[in-house]
Amino acid sequence: MCDGKNGFEKTNITHGSLFSGIGGFELGAHWAGIETLWNCEIKEWNRNLLAKRFPNTKQYADIRELKTPEPTTIISGGFPCQDIS
Repeated sequence: MCDGKNGFEKTNITHGSLFSGIGGFELGAHWAGIETLWNCEIKEWNRNLLAKRFPNTKQYADIRELKTPEPTTIISGGFPCQDIS
């Protein structure tokens, strides 16, 4: 949960993350004082890491089953980088 550390104050902006990977967008949001309400990542290892780093964030495993997530101000989506790394 955002707590205003790192010199930023918590904002009223909220974030939802699709294709979350290891949580880069979540971390950036946290540093900016933005709380990530939910994320969606299909890989179990990544979900376990996200749960450890962001224990108060609701997790979804499969975007095909994500029907009505909590409304957020921002939705981010990770770009699959394997083919261009």
